[in-house]
Amino acid sequence: MEKFLLWALALIGLALAVLFSMSQGIILLGPHPKVQKAVPAPVILPPDPMLPAALAALNAFFEAPDLASKAALVRDPARVLPMMKDYHNRREHALPTLGRVSPGRAVHFGETPMVLFEVEPFSGPRYPVAVVWDGHRFAIDWESLTAYGTMEWSEFVETQPATVQTLRVYVQNASEAQQIPDVAAGFKAFRIEHRDDPQAIVAIADVDMASILAPLVEKQRAPLTLEITWRKLSPSGLSVPEIRRLVAPRWSP
Repeated sequence: MEKFLLWALALIGLALAVLFSMSQGIILLGPHPKVQKAVPAPVILPPDPMLPAALAALNAFFEAPDLASKAALVRDPARVLPMMKDYHNRREHALPTLGRVSPGRAVHFGETPMVLFEVEPFSGPRYPVAVVWDGHRFAIDWESLTAYGTMEWSEFVETQPATVQTLRVYVQNASEAQQIPDVAAGFKAFRIEHRDDPQAIVAIADVDMASILAPLVEKQRAPLTLEITWRKLSPSGLSVPEIRRLVAPRWSP
């Protein structure tokens, strides 16, 4: 009798275990709720004509009273805000001012619509700025407005750092007279200017980098974002800037 009871209990336990496993399997194999994929906001075409809306965005940026207000009006604010804080707070550059602005010119850079203006501040030379349609609104291309780089241009030229710096500069082919002697074969010279300094410098690029730059600067002075460092040409200490990488074929990546 005891054996019979033990067998009965064992069978009941086994049956319960099988039923529990089956129920878990049904739960696991049953229909799962569908995960709703995030639907990106539809891209909207800019207004036609573009100039009035772009000019309104430009004026709103200059009228904004502080850095936080201005940051809300720039292109890609999450990426650009740390640059703005570095430039205006740490480096103590004053917030830009607007005295007069050119009529503006509507263009497309690839598939990106934008309006190019020239801004004349209350003091200082005129400079270019792009107001870009980001698919939903016109926003200020802050990097084109300030020519922001990881180092001040004057410091870059004076200290000749061996560490790579990201700089927004104008580039064009160097003339024959500007070629640098004692440079290894395959290197090509380019003339570089910064918006804040009329004095140009001559930089070199190896054959691969030169082949990328050449079509961009053919018969023109092109605004580019580059990674540049200084390279020693001789043990005596003569150094020249060397272009290491093209970050963007314009001022903003």
